[in-house]
Amino acid sequence: MSEPDQPATVPGAPRAHVVLLSLGGTIFMRQDESGRRAAPDASTGADLARTMIDGVAVSHEEIDNVGSPSVRPAHLARVLARAREAVDAGAAGVVLTHGTDTLEESAFLLNRRWDREAPLVLTGAMRPANAPGADGPANVRDAVRTAAAPAARGLGVLAVFDALVHLADRVSKTSSRSIDAFASEPSGPVALVGEEDLRLLYRPLERTGMMPCPLPDELPRVVTLEASIGEDLALLDGLAPGVLDGLVVAGVGMGHVAARAVPRVAALVEAGVPVVIATRVATGGTSDRHYDYPGSEVDLIAHGAVMAGALPAQKARLLLQVLLADGADPARIREEFAAFAY
Repeated sequence: MSEPDQPATVPGAPRAHVVLLSLGGTIFMRQDESGRRAAPDASTGADLARTMIDGVAVSHEEIDNVGSPSVRPAHLARVLARAREAVDAGAAGVVLTHGTDTLEESAFLLNRRWDREAPLVLTGAMRPANAPGADGPANVRDAVRTAAAPAARGLGVLAVFDALVHLADRVSKTSSRSIDAFASEPSGPVALVGEEDLRLLYRPLERTGMMPCPLPDELPRVVTLEASIGEDLALLDGLAPGVLDGLVVAGVGMGHVAARAVPRVAALVEAGVPVVIATRVATGGTSDRHYDYPGSEVDLIAHGAVMAGALPAQKARLLLQVLLADGADPARIREEFAAFAY
């Protein structure tokens, strides 16, 4: 869909308009006098959402104020609707503040449905608003700069932290404490934040796994299990038909499970339940050809499982849910995951 032309700037006028949406998280929290027990604080929004940031006019709208583990698909459907309205009305881009715990998942899910050239930029904070060295204000400034940046157009959904810009499909939270908490595997950040534009480090490939149907309030039931020593996926035994719509296994190594788990994977696939194998290892992803022994990736593929490639288990789960919600058959599921293969 084409977007309205941006009005020409005049002396003293804002160079762009960005809408700041908020869902809560640490960036909208304050800690107590002991420096602990951070909790949501409604007054924080006024501190963050200034009306002008680096020559960009900013307007703030609250979607909700929840901890990120409580974000639901229905929240993100509201974000999508409001973000589209904003850019169709002339906003250069949209910023969404979000808790960091599940930010990478929301970014990935939003990226399946974001169909505008204008960027949708997620950011947050690792330190509460009143903590020494709070990182929220700088992250919001950088996210606004990114949302207004010409070079950000066409990049889809982005995550901005610590002056780095990450693609939604690559970004992961890598630290539970550091303000430098996000990284992109295997590509690294796509850009550095500048005052009026981005410094692109590379040009990304076309996005895959787009979801043409509306984002449902609830996604299909896909469970994630982790492989480890002594784990044979016995929990799958005796499941009633229809309990699971899909399964993701966070395997070891390049996507491996115990030999005794393979018949259970095969039984699910035979019953029409798709099984995706990711890896619990932080970098390197899964393979489709390196090992051939009982429980290896070659063995699992032969029994009908799909490899997640570069996607960690949490994103593999979301992609499978999106595909199932869109009525994808096994061939399409395999094709969409192949786009993330190493």
